[in-house]
Amino acid sequence: MDVNEIVQEILDRVLLPFGVVSHDTRHVKIDNIDGSDVPVNHDEYVVYRVLSNRPRGYGDGAQTLSRVYVDVNYYYTYEKTDARVKAVKSRLQAVKREILRDAHFRIANDITDTPDVDNPYRGLNVEFAYIGSVDNG
Repeated sequence: MDVNEIVQEILDRVLLPFGVVSHDTRHVKIDNIDGSDVPVNHDEYVVYRVLSNRPRGYGDGAQTLSRVYVDVNYYYTYEKTDARVKAVKSRLQAVKREILRDAHFRIANDITDTPDVDNPYRGLNVEFAYIGSVDNG
């Protein structure tokens, strides 16, 4: 189980058709999307990160369960009153639906605004918990 790979695949599947790129832990600026004619949307991007991994051990102390928290931040340059923010919220809802289709994921903290900072981007945040068994094989 590689939670980063799972989340990246879902984000790419949902957001790349809109030109929105995503990356683990940092904003990556690109000029084009490999294998696609869709132009990059430079007004929006997503950064996600694994916040923690809390293994649980039982009996002999071997890890049997893993709980991983994943923080997803969707950034945009528009004013919060701009009509385009509705589409941003719709895309983040689509990401949320797709992630929750995987039975391992749950919502840890639902969608909220990120704090405004002194740059052109504003954002929305949602946090997921991935809960899965561990093969101690």
